[in-house]
Amino acid sequence: MSRHSTSACLLGFATLCASPLLLAACTTSSGTGNFGSLSSFTVASTAQTITGTTGFKCTGSLLSILSTNTIDATIASTANPLGTTPRLYNAASGTYLPYSICKDNGCGTVYNVGSTVRWSSTTFLGILDLFNATDGSLPLYLRTATGVTLPAGTYTDTIGLNWAWHLCAAGIGPVCVYDDGTASSSVNVTLTVLKDCFIDSAPDLSFGSAALVSAFTAVNQNIGVRCTLNATYTIGFDNGNNFSGGWRRMLSGANAIQYNLYKPGDSTVWTTSNTQAGTGSGAAQNVPYRAIVNPAQGNVPAGTYSDTVRVILTY
Repeated sequence: MSRHSTSACLLGFATLCASPLLLAACTTSSGTGNFGSLSSFTVASTAQTITGTTGFKCTGSLLSILSTNTIDATIASTANPLGTTPRLYNAASGTYLPYSICKDNGCGTVYNVGSTVRWSSTTFLGILDLFNATDGSLPLYLRTATGVTLPAGTYTDTIGLNWAWHLCAAGIGPVCVYDDGTASSSVNVTLTVLKDCFIDSAPDLSFGSAALVSAFTAVNQNIGVRCTLNATYTIGFDNGNNFSGGWRRMLSGANAIQYNLYKPGDSTVWTTSNTQAGTGSGAAQNVPYRAIVNPAQGNVPAGTYSDTVRVILTY
């Protein structure tokens, strides 16, 4: 009898499965903060707040592992500080405009040179939600000071930022792998201040009452103007509604009283071609003129005589 025996080998296989490594990366580039172009009076009266880009970005998988995630930006320097206060600077005029650096649009906390801004979240996914500047980077908010009288021009500054981060930017299953790093970036800040002018006041002119035309006396009056610091301007008067024969005229029906407007101490009629030049101070300025009735004209019937003259301010 033949006996046969067989044998078999049991082969055991074991596969260790692990979740893939989920990676993230943080990078820096130059950021910007552009306030745009604004009237000098708007800048002086109203704080301007903008969202600036920092150039700091992080990318990676949307990890929701509970962890401690922090990003710190230390304001290492600005180009034109006064102490620790950042300032925009116009090289042409040598003038400055202080501004604030903030973490939020309301500027609840102001960060000066040497301060550190911290962003934090319990998940990497949560901290990525904070990257909402226009270029996808972390934002900083910039706000100008008010009450500063500025000449027109371009104002600039550069903010130097030193970054440090501690992020749960990679994971193996539920296990967090932290990424710690440092980097630097800069934010270029710009504001263009535009020259502007206003006629603040142009009071009505009255010669009063008199029985004879020759009895009307000269009247001294002012036009109130306000122009940007160092901005040049000219002011003139048009000929009114009834100009004739070299004279402005006030009418009452078909009757007229001739008069003209003059610069103080000047016998030349003040018109839109013979103007008065001035330079703005950023504050209200009075521009004086003198009004004289033609004493050589004949008498006219009693009545109320009037005309309308327009003030032309050019800048």
